[in-house]
Amino acid sequence: MTSSPTDTSARPPEPGPAAPTSPVRHRWRAPATVAAALALVAAGATTALGGETDGRQGTGPSAECTTDGFCEDFEAMAGGAPSGRWAVETRDCSGLGTATVDTTVGHEGSQSLRIDGAEGYCNHVFAATDLADVDTSAGLYVRFWVRHTTELPMQHVTFMAMEDVNDNSRDLRMGGQNAALQWNRESDDATLPAQSPAGVALSAPLPVDEWSCLEFQLDGQNGLLETWLNGELVEGLVVDGEPTHDVDQQWLSRAGWAPEVADLRLGWESYGQGADTLWYDDIAVGTTRTGC
Repeated sequence: MTSSPTDTSARPPEPGPAAPTSPVRHRWRAPATVAAALALVAAGATTALGGETDGRQGTGPSAECTTDGFCEDFEAMAGGAPSGRWAVETRDCSGLGTATVDTTVGHEGSQSLRIDGAEGYCNHVFAATDLADVDTSAGLYVRFWVRHTTELPMQHVTFMAMEDVNDNSRDLRMGGQNAALQWNRESDDATLPAQSPAGVALSAPLPVDEWSCLEFQLDGQNGLLETWLNGELVEGLVVDGEPTHDVDQQWLSRAGWAPEVADLRLGWESYGQGADTLWYDDIAVGTTRTGC
């Protein structure tokens, strides 16, 4: 991995508050009886979003939510901290990061999840939900719309994480490095794609000041992963079981990767450089692809 020298990924950087040697995992768990589906905002025609708008418009109506998991549009929440199946989570330490329901910005409706993520590990924050009511063994599809204000930095950051119980409960993380989207495995700091110039070129930046649709399919039983940005497959963010130089060769150097994820967390965590403000909306989780 060709990350920056200050990227420790799994532990806080120095100087600054250090995580305990054996960190306590503070995991929030929702009851398994949580309703299987939450209504999405009614789809309607919207216009393309420009960088100077207030964020209320999206790039088009979201695809209809599947019914074999759950959906979230944050419209039923009254503002303040996220509620329902969601809870604010920080691990080991907390600082300046905040997670709130924004009542002025939405992808299709008028509300969304807002994350104010400051620089440094202990300023991390996530909105977390349990996946106990989703049959992840059948393959997991996740779709969310995200909007942010600052280009992904050169150093490693995370904006989505899932606890992998098959990897000693360490995280499978989506974020950025070298200004492009990447996956990262906390336990061994493996990246997808490789952080070589050729590997990074096979990924893509996350556009700023506009809503973007991120989707992924995680097939834990077979150790497969696919990622789409605005409906287009990102070549560098694919694990297909056949090691490809600059893409998943490093990732597959660990034999038998078979993740079993227990939760979904949306937020911000940096390991040196990087602060951002992000909004998440129109989340769809299930065992079939919803699309954008």
